[in-house]
Amino acid sequence: MAIDQTTMMEEKSSVAEFYRIVLQWDYFSLAEKNKGAADGSGLMEVKNTYDNVEDYLKTFEPLLLEEAKAQIKQMNEGEEGILEVQQKLGVIKNWSSDKNESNGFCFPVVYYESEEGEKISQNDLLIVSNEQFGLETKPSTYAFALAEDRQKESLRLRMYFPKDVHGDSADSKRLVNMRILVSGEDKVVFISKVCSLSTISREFVALHSIHTLPFKDVILRADDSNTSSTCNPWNIRASLTEFIESNHNASQLQAIRAGLSRKSIVLIQGPPGTGKTQTILGLLSAILHATPARTHDNDQQLSSRRVLELSKKETFRNFALASPWLTGNNPRDIIMPVNGDDGFYPVTGNELKPDIVIGSRKYRVRVLVCAPSNSALDEIVLRVLHQGIVSHVPT
Repeated sequence: MAIDQTTMMEEKSSVAEFYRIVLQWDYFSLAEKNKGAADGSGLMEVKNTYDNVEDYLKTFEPLLLEEAKAQIKQMNEGEEGILEVQQKLGVIKNWSSDKNESNGFCFPVVYYESEEGEKISQNDLLIVSNEQFGLETKPSTYAFALAEDRQKESLRLRMYFPKDVHGDSADSKRLVNMRILVSGEDKVVFISKVCSLSTISREFVALHSIHTLPFKDVILRADDSNTSSTCNPWNIRASLTEFIESNHNASQLQAIRAGLSRKSIVLIQGPPGTGKTQTILGLLSAILHATPARTHDNDQQLSSRRVLELSKKETFRNFALASPWLTGNNPRDIIMPVNGDDGFYPVTGNELKPDIVIGSRKYRVRVLVCAPSNSALDEIVLRVLHQGIVSHVPT
């Protein structure tokens, strides 16, 4: 229980740190920067190995925050790059601060007239302003807020105002004026939804939890770095190999070879836009249309392992219970499609028609693809539907 409580406290601290960073940002400054080319200043080059967790975080935390900025700038943008969303009129009814005032968080409650199909949800990032704004104008007082809790006609917001905000800078004045605005009752404000922070906040927490992971060294030091194609346990047709090599760059090919290796875990990471989803499609194409290589190099090592002594009859019985397809059909494969055979499996091309596998492949392969959010998984599914899974079967 002590470990669980410690983990929960660390996650809560990581989430709070993420909110402190994001809620101080100025949306309109981000939109202005979006008009120019990104210079990548302040970002460190991604290395293959890292000495420690601190070194890893120094590289990937800024990249994750850049991804958050890109998400904020891309969501709900108009032709001129300025936010185009419905701005709802609300009234501040009460206000409270964090029990630990040094945290700088405050929690105003805004009452507004909700509509059917309301899209504002918990963990949504909002802009709170003292007046409406458009393509040519911006409000005089505004700041980001997080939808902490939503009732039928009210929103409990989380906002952040650093205790040490001072000076004559425009950003300091903006936050000071906003704090004055939301700390009073019956003040009129306008609220606008920007995007959801659910996924990116989970990624931030996961990034800061790396020191607790049992495979931390695999992530930091990439101990198993041999991804040579010669140790590939899959037999892949030459035509499919040529297609994969011609449609992926060098780093993507390296990641695909690593994913097809015998390693128990392979971590493929990279900044946004480097083709991670494309790499996933390449891996799926290879795995779904390959056959396992017959290898015997580990027979001696396997025979030396200490196992529980069982009779031959008991061993076969356990095999039958754990792997029913060894003594008959897989229960999940008994009912086959009319246009298929025992080698049938779906590969979902553009027309969503099944492929019939040639005689060298007489079993199904299933790959479980997970993602941190529904939208992220939707993106992978859309790629599969639009591009299809490449097969070695001529079309």
